[in-house]
Amino acid sequence: MTRQISAIDRRSVIGRGLTVALTAVGGSAAAALVLRSRDGDDEPMQTSSTDVRTYGAKGDGVSDDAPAFQRAIDAVARTHGGTVTFGPGTYLLHYRPSEDGDGVSGITLRSGVTLRGTDRNKCILRVANMQLGPGTYARTIASHGEITQAMLRNFTIDGNRQGQGGFSDDLSGAAILLGWKGRCVGVTVEGVTIHDAVGQGIMLQGSIGNVSRDLRIAGNLVARAAFIGIQCSQFDGATITDNEVNDCHDNGIDIYGDDTIGKSTIATSHRAMITGNRISKCSIGVFLETVADCVAADNIVADCRTAGVRVNRIHGEPRNLMIKRNRIIGTPIGVAIGGDTGGVTVNGNDVSSFKTAGVDFSYNVSRVTVTDNRFQPATRTTPIFLGRPTILGSIPEEKLVHIRAKNNRIPRSHAPDRRFVNSYRQLLDVEIGSFIVE
Repeated sequence: MTRQISAIDRRSVIGRGLTVALTAVGGSAAAALVLRSRDGDDEPMQTSSTDVRTYGAKGDGVSDDAPAFQRAIDAVARTHGGTVTFGPGTYLLHYRPSEDGDGVSGITLRSGVTLRGTDRNKCILRVANMQLGPGTYARTIASHGEITQAMLRNFTIDGNRQGQGGFSDDLSGAAILLGWKGRCVGVTVEGVTIHDAVGQGIMLQGSIGNVSRDLRIAGNLVARAAFIGIQCSQFDGATITDNEVNDCHDNGIDIYGDDTIGKSTIATSHRAMITGNRISKCSIGVFLETVADCVAADNIVADCRTAGVRVNRIHGEPRNLMIKRNRIIGTPIGVAIGGDTGGVTVNGNDVSSFKTAGVDFSYNVSRVTVTDNRFQPATRTTPIFLGRPTILGSIPEEKLVHIRAKNNRIPRSHAPDRRFVNSYRQLLDVEIGSFIVE
């Protein structure tokens, strides 16, 4: 994925016909971006690097370091972007009223700024005790409106759930929540460890009609979040790869794109690649809700409480979704699909030790193809395919339509009458057969 120079708006550069040269400045940590216009005039812009200790951060686990971090971030942002670094230590953060007027936050990240630790395991941002209250919308790292070309890298956030008293299990807020009341463009969260967050671990969001673009969430560890581990909503272009998500109260990885205002049947989130992640002990491993043109591939999902992968429709139609080459182990349902779709393909997955169903069709499911998977149920009578409407005899009657399943591998010992267990009374163009017994 191509990255743009943080301090320059691409449109303005092209429109003015400028060229960019990067030169070192006096052996310092700063560098000059020289913009040369058609008439030959140089317009210097600075990108800089600074350490938070220069702005008063202690890292002693006692002092409130949030103001020092904010001063450093704001200083770098004023010089057209750059990097704020911090070395080993525990940096305590007290929350303050957020700039956007909603709830509280510790640090507000700015466009063009990278916040980077020098040692992922030893550079720790820790939320101070008792920072939450009734209805608190709390974010450890927040943004204000649209944020562009920003990055978080190589440190740990300790959300300190146990120190928040009766609010430790609140679902609102997050350790990292960027794009609220705006969107994210060219934002990366990479190599960050987050544990014990109140609310979500990582959330990058846009808004209906103003979607986020070019998002990257890679190589992070999220554990024990009070809500969802990693979520993106209202976006066009997201890469979620090589993350580890464990023991979160709700879904491990969740992408969402429903139009809750206009209730359009067209999904508002498009083009996500969810690959190479390892997810365990969450409610659902990977949740694809009202999104289009997305791939969930080569992930390992183990011991989740509901399903390995779920596709769900609210208003917008899930469309052109590919679920392939995942290993799903020990979840009650391997792949769960709910609602009419514009096309879902389930191919080449290895699904084992499930006790409810390998593939579950619930609530008016349509246009699903399931091929070349390997199913190893927990018992010989566990259904491979399960058709179960949410309300039997509803008006109008729920239907199962345009379903294809073939060349799926199952154990020789599996009971033939349990390959497809169906409760739908209305089926149209449903073909489930040609199993490979091994």
